[in-house]
Amino acid sequence: MRMAFAALTMALSLGAVHERSGFAGYVFQERSAPEVDRGSIAVLRRDGLMVPFASFRGTRWVAQWPAGLRGVELPINLESIPERWWSGETPDGWRLWLPGGTPRAVTPAAPQIYRVHCDERIGLRTDYRPAEAPPLLPVEPYPKDGLAATAGIRVEPIASVDPAAPEWRALAVAMLGDFNRAEDRELSVISAAFSHPVDRDERRQVPVRLESWYRVTLDDGSTVSYIEAVRSYPPGPDDDGCGLETLFSGWVTHEKGKERLRADLRARITYCDRVGAAYMQPLGRVRLRDRVYWIAQVAGRESEWYIVVDIGSDRLRYVAEYLAGTRDSCR
Repeated sequence: MRMAFAALTMALSLGAVHERSGFAGYVFQERSAPEVDRGSIAVLRRDGLMVPFASFRGTRWVAQWPAGLRGVELPINLESIPERWWSGETPDGWRLWLPGGTPRAVTPAAPQIYRVHCDERIGLRTDYRPAEAPPLLPVEPYPKDGLAATAGIRVEPIASVDPAAPEWRALAVAMLGDFNRAEDRELSVISAAFSHPVDRDERRQVPVRLESWYRVTLDDGSTVSYIEAVRSYPPGPDDDGCGLETLFSGWVTHEKGKERLRADLRARITYCDRVGAAYMQPLGRVRLRDRVYWIAQVAGRESEWYIVVDIGSDRLRYVAEYLAGTRDSCR
């Protein structure tokens, strides 16, 4: 364990990382951007629909775009969209940040109603034409092609660490204690309704497998990561071939010069069909003044969220969250 920590710390400190192009693998021609005081960001769906979900003024973020249409007067054109939906000022000069390419202009055309699960939402039609055809049937979550941002905002990449990198396995070993504590906490919470068939000592012998690792290196040399991992148990006699799993997800911070990693993990007990599981799709990061904001979709078959997380402060802080839709609305 100690050797795994040392190897992992050395790799992180030296930046010896093999990173693969993920969703936010942008290529930049510009190295800096002028400071902006306010702006908005939006998800760009593969069907060309743009979904604004957060605006900022200074370093204050809000999610004012309607998360439901009940009692909402629907605008008939762009000009009739209330300014409060934009947090006080109608934006212009939208640019689209696509994976593997330089940003390009994208122009909103008109409001349009769309569905996520059984929820109705309002988005904006655009002049975007995807390189890949949109799916013919409804899928959840619907594919997203990029992040749109208003004038002056530069979107930077969130790296996806390659599973072939040497520190991939080392991270899972080094964090074994964190995984065990997260699993114990979750089992304690649900103990009134569920008792795990595998006892605690036996659970400790089952390895944890890392599934996703996204990472940003900050200016001071520290790194902030989001990971997803699983501990899979063999099916029991009544499991119909689908055994229990513990899904782990959360944030890992490594401060430069320090050996110890700081983890904030959640665990979810489920079966191999993973009902209720949600996964992160990084959309990019944005710098505002001395802050760095991690922007992502967190979604699964049951729900879809967009989040903005301040990772430039001493502690991670969710500054904007937007519920795009949930299967609960279908009941």
